[in-house]
Amino acid sequence: MKKIILGLLLLLTLNLASCETKQNTITVLTSSGYEPYEMIDTDGNLTGFDIDLMNALADELAIEIEWKDVAFEGIIASLQSGQAEIAIAGISPTEDRKENIDFSEIYYNSDVGLTNFLVFKSDQAIESLNDLSGLVVGAQLGTVQATLLESIHEEYNFIVDLRNTNTQIVEEIKADRIDVLVVEKVISDSILASNNELKAVGFESHLDDYSGNAIAFSKGSPYVEQFNSALQTLRDNGTLDELINKWFNT
Repeated sequence: MKKIILGLLLLLTLNLASCETKQNTITVLTSSGYEPYEMIDTDGNLTGFDIDLMNALADELAIEIEWKDVAFEGIIASLQSGQAEIAIAGISPTEDRKENIDFSEIYYNSDVGLTNFLVFKSDQAIESLNDLSGLVVGAQLGTVQATLLESIHEEYNFIVDLRNTNTQIVEEIKADRIDVLVVEKVISDSILASNNELKAVGFESHLDDYSGNAIAFSKGSPYVEQFNSALQTLRDNGTLDELINKWFNT
């Protein structure tokens, strides 16, 4: 009888431990292919600034993370539908997005001068948006850059071609199927660092009003306050600056 009771107690303890682990495990959405924020390394693992930052925040909060790599355009809908509660993917906290999801404080602002850049082959004579007439211009689906292109393509007479990742668009530019990619400055810097045949030109737009990146949460999430507190701790102890220097060489 004692063995049976001890066995039941052990089983109960294991079940409670399992439940506790589950409760402390949070699904976090990201979208790889957005260097240097999030990408896949040669071993098939997620890496990048956002990945390191979220892992550091998880350590600070003593929680476990289950990463889910998804298409960027589906992140907000997934947060709204309850498929996940948190996302980090170089997301700009625009007013439109704030209507549907919540955001942390800004954790990184890459805005130094012009915010967005046109990336194209070096033999192209492009200096501004006025030179895009008749060209095919791409951006990542679901991004503020994609929204921008949809709003100005008629004014500047270019064709919009949206893809799941910037990496896909870069390959299409090399193959002469897309002429130009529109991305934020740090992304263009990363692309040029590994593609000598490309160049970039900055331009002004209303996107300059939406600088900075924040962690996204489902509406009303109790995690917002916790992550803001953890972010402040990482600022105070120098961890955030270390990660910025590691990934952006500032």
